[in-house]
Amino acid sequence: MSELLMVHRIPGSVTPLGDWLAEVADRVTLVTGDEAFGPYRASFPHVYAVPGYSDNPAVDVLLDEVCRQRPISTLVHVTEDDILRCARARDRHDIPGLRYSEALPWRDKYLMKQRVRAAGVAVPDFAVPRDAGEALAFAGRAGYPVVVKPRTGFASHGVELVRDPERLAEVVGGRDPDDVLLESFVPGEVYHVDGFMHEGEILYVSASRYINNCLSFQDSVPLGSVQLDCDDPEFARLAELAGQVVAGLPPVDFSPFHLEVFADGERLVFCEIACRLGGAHIMETLTYATGVNPAQLWIRHQAGLEHGPGVRLGDSGRSYGWLLVPPRRGRLTAIREPDGHPYIKDFIVKTAVPRDFDGAHGSTDSYLAFVVEGDNSAQAEQRLRACIRLADTITDWEVSDDEL
Repeated sequence: MSELLMVHRIPGSVTPLGDWLAEVADRVTLVTGDEAFGPYRASFPHVYAVPGYSDNPAVDVLLDEVCRQRPISTLVHVTEDDILRCARARDRHDIPGLRYSEALPWRDKYLMKQRVRAAGVAVPDFAVPRDAGEALAFAGRAGYPVVVKPRTGFASHGVELVRDPERLAEVVGGRDPDDVLLESFVPGEVYHVDGFMHEGEILYVSASRYINNCLSFQDSVPLGSVQLDCDDPEFARLAELAGQVVAGLPPVDFSPFHLEVFADGERLVFCEIACRLGGAHIMETLTYATGVNPAQLWIRHQAGLEHGPGVRLGDSGRSYGWLLVPPRRGRLTAIREPDGHPYIKDFIVKTAVPRDFDGAHGSTDSYLAFVVEGDNSAQAEQRLRACIRLADTITDWEVSDDEL
């Protein structure tokens, strides 16, 4: 009997795979990280934990071992760090699903921007410099500041906004030249568009506006977003752009997508896209908005338990938003439950207390999160901003000596 192999580092408190895959649980092998291993251990007959999961090549070795030893017919991926490693494994073991040549333009931001620009979508100026000299030449053409990022990164890890030639030469000179992308800086608001696609076509779309931006964590400033109302003119423009972008990239089987877009005045400019569910608490806001958990639907589709394109997603008629509160440098000594705020759908504490922090290192690094509901986008945003103030009143910090 054929079996299913799944690679997944998200803990069971967020994605209860044992429940979601109950019909085939006796045929599932799960590869996960140390942190998620415990709750999943009793859910499936074969569960393996890999330390340093996201960057550990031992995951690839383990996938090969499992595929050689067991009759694996399905390989399920969910998060960004697993897209390419699973695609390579499918190539090596001839397993149906997303292959490496199809997946790479969805992960390599240089290839991605080439494809999207060819599809007629506005993109920032970009380049892949071989050395600091080429980087400085690009900045001379594009102007400062310059965005430096890894070609295959995620969650804004390794992204830096560089404002002068000396720092640009230092940053580029210290990185792997095969994994550096330069972009011109695009001012203005930033949006994300999320939904489902199938074979190059959009099936469902939700558009949201960021509160602050994905580099706010570098200054310990919260990051959030709020869903736009469907009759907002920007919603229609973003949905149309999403269709153009998806059509310009390799078609994939039923999958969520997460697209980020700059609004430079009246002009919409492509930032990047991924063929997976957006991070932070986009899963929760989409679940409240549609009545369907997008992660559960996608995983069950990959496992052959549901036909994703045939599932109808509802519309609550309300707007939802999420907020991530990044840690400061110092010692977190107390977190108190917020009282008297019925619009808070989820209040998520992500750490034990007390705990020492040295700040945040990525856009999704947070010790506290909120998901809120509003009658419309404006009200939801107002409530998210109230949560920014609320976070300060319900937490206690001891500032480290070097911050005094």
